[in-house]
Amino acid sequence: MKPGWTVQILPHSADGVSRNFRLRTRTVRLALAAAILVLLATGTGLFFLVRTSWRATEVSRLRSENRTLLVSLRDIEGRVGSLTRAMDDFSSREERYRLAAGLPLLDPDVQAVGVGGPPISDPVHQALVRLDPRAGGETEDVASTLDVLLRRARLLTTSLSEATDSLRVHRAVMLARPSIRPVPADESWISSGFSRSRYHPILLYNRPHEGLDLSAPLGAPIRAAAPGRVVFAGKDEGYGNMVEIDHGYGYHTRYAHASRILVHKGEHVERGEVIARVGETGLATGPNLHYEVLINGHHVNPRPYLLGDHLFE
Repeated sequence: MKPGWTVQILPHSADGVSRNFRLRTRTVRLALAAAILVLLATGTGLFFLVRTSWRATEVSRLRSENRTLLVSLRDIEGRVGSLTRAMDDFSSREERYRLAAGLPLLDPDVQAVGVGGPPISDPVHQALVRLDPRAGGETEDVASTLDVLLRRARLLTTSLSEATDSLRVHRAVMLARPSIRPVPADESWISSGFSRSRYHPILLYNRPHEGLDLSAPLGAPIRAAAPGRVVFAGKDEGYGNMVEIDHGYGYHTRYAHASRILVHKGEHVERGEVIARVGETGLATGPNLHYEVLINGHHVNPRPYLLGDHLFE
């Protein structure tokens, strides 16, 4: 007898007829293989159905995110445009500051280093370009513009810092510069000017007159021409009672022939502060102030430094 399988079907009732079916081994194997194939096909179909549904959902989500990102990108582009205009205004101000500070404008080659250079490109941008060339290109443009603005801002910040330091020094120098008439114009007049050779009325020979003589009533106030520190306050041969002030940055002033000195060596004085009284001590022919201005130890004509009596009226 050939090998095989017998399937017996029994009835529930006693009078029923049982049935026997003989199945060959080959038939059973084919049936099992067919069942397995049906199960595999059904499982594969379900897998691809679920996968397709998931992909459709993911694509829909990504498209929604992409639209949102594009809207954000447009907003960022608008903000970058505003920032660029603000940077242009910043650059104009930087030029004015450099001019005010007496500094040369930035060289075009230096500016090119600050704002030039190739566009930004990295793996993230490259991947985005492959996925969406338009969005990727716009993102790369924005990134490149932001990088340029950052380098430009650093350059302008450095330049402004230099200009600010220069302005600070200029301001300090201007504050140290003698700028007022030591005795107001309504109380004095110039009786003798600055000269490299002048006949001295007492010594009776020619010698340099390294200052101005301001004739004024005896006891008229003598004011400091700029803020500074008193480096001499006392008697000096020829000058009589004299005050010398160091204003910094090489500026010194001297006030001679005073009848009375009102400050002491080492004392700090302000511009316009009364430091002495007009007199005729030393080699003087009458009440007057002999006023000298020195820059780095060299006498200069004080007349250009008689700027503003009205400041202390």
